[in-house]
Amino acid sequence: MLVGMLAMALACGYALWKGDKPVRWCGGLIAAAWVGSWLLQDRANILSPQYAVAALDVVLVLAFVGLMLRFRRPWLVVASASQLLTAATHWAFVLDPRIAALGFMTAYYAWSYATLLALVWGTRQAILARRQD
Repeated sequence: MLVGMLAMALACGYALWKGDKPVRWCGGLIAAAWVGSWLLQDRANILSPQYAVAALDVVLVLAFVGLMLRFRRPWLVVASASQLLTAATHWAFVLDPRIAALGFMTAYYAWSYATLLALVWGTRQAILARRQD
């Protein structure tokens, strides 16, 4: 979990520091969703379905798709797709809690890391685009 928090902080910080407008938006949205998930999480029943966090995942998908349609960047397609898979994984666990918690968490973190990698890719693309100008 500590590795995930560090990866999230580094990717979002990098995006907010070096990214262009869509990258900064995504970095800010991911950071806000991260804080929102922490606030909404039912820590007393951590192994139970987290309905509010699953709903927040869907909101983040919709925000990414909106940014993707507005800015038309390849990394936003990957970020949107991986966030959709993150949300789908979460909703699968909500709909069928018999799914093993370890399997759910493994898939959830894998897709979350893919979203962060897309954000880092977008940040790198923004840096390269500025160098060409």
